[in-house]
Amino acid sequence: MRTKEMRIATLTLIAMFVATMVIVPAAVGQKNDFSTEKEYGELFLENMDQSKKLIKPIPLNNMNGDLEAVSFSMKNGGYIIINVNDLSVPEFSLEGNSPFSDRTKTYVYNGPLAYMEDKQGALFQIGMRNAADEAVTPEYVYTVASADKDKKLADLKALNNRMNTRSIGSGSLDDSLRTWEDDNILCGPIAAGITLMYFDDQHDDDFVDSTNEYQGGLLDLIINGGYIPNQDTDTSTVKNGLNDYLEDRNLDDDYSTDSRYSFSFNELKSLINSDKPVIVDTDNHPTYGEHWIIAHGYVELINYKYMIINNGWGGNNINVAVDDYIDDMVYID
Repeated sequence: MRTKEMRIATLTLIAMFVATMVIVPAAVGQKNDFSTEKEYGELFLENMDQSKKLIKPIPLNNMNGDLEAVSFSMKNGGYIIINVNDLSVPEFSLEGNSPFSDRTKTYVYNGPLAYMEDKQGALFQIGMRNAADEAVTPEYVYTVASADKDKKLADLKALNNRMNTRSIGSGSLDDSLRTWEDDNILCGPIAAGITLMYFDDQHDDDFVDSTNEYQGGLLDLIINGGYIPNQDTDTSTVKNGLNDYLEDRNLDDDYSTDSRYSFSFNELKSLINSDKPVIVDTDNHPTYGEHWIIAHGYVELINYKYMIINNGWGGNNINVAVDDYIDDMVYID
């Protein structure tokens, strides 16, 4: 009897151990398969009448080393980043490649356009000029409080079932912006040059002399002609430099450069709908502080507002959520 009892006890312990080994990996797998985020992301895109299948999830940590978001690639091009805490969508692109592509690496996401790789505890920026040259320690930590994700997913499903309450509206320029990038030239002259070339292409071919209708020629004129210096620039410097340029090109009777020292989504929509790009300052950006980007479109949903931007580093058609890191606006009207 003792031997039989020992066998029963041993078999019981083994069964308990096996059960534990089965349950734990399943729970871990369930936690990290990002199925809820995937479903939400596909519904989010459907809300814009975009039928996209999300693939290749890549986890993204925050600056504290905790899981914060997930990046999905879209089948046939595009990517979307979804926060795992509340299912918010800080950025996406319907055609660009994800800045996070290698599943063997550890990535950190610090908000729109703020991409980093964690290399043994040191953070290196990726996706911008000279990004990997030195480690960075941003003061701001992008992190979002937890919310009821099941409810948020159910609300989006209900919204999508009401066809008349989908995307509120969207707009974009009539044509694409140039995607200029130069490691030796800062964002102010590049944003100005891209904007001037768009006006030359779409509004008035007197905006840029034919001898300067290329990246090197126009940027050299903007910098060495004394319009916008190749250094950190504030709003008045970019505005005044563009106005001086318009005056020298005898365009000041028909066009002028204006600015706002606070962001206005409604004004941005009005300008985009008039086929005019908008230079936007990210004065309070969590990672790189002040940086000029060029807005060339917008998307407005029930719970989200996005600018479609050219990042000044060669990237285009990136949708970034409108948030408090966006500050001044400069535009030709």
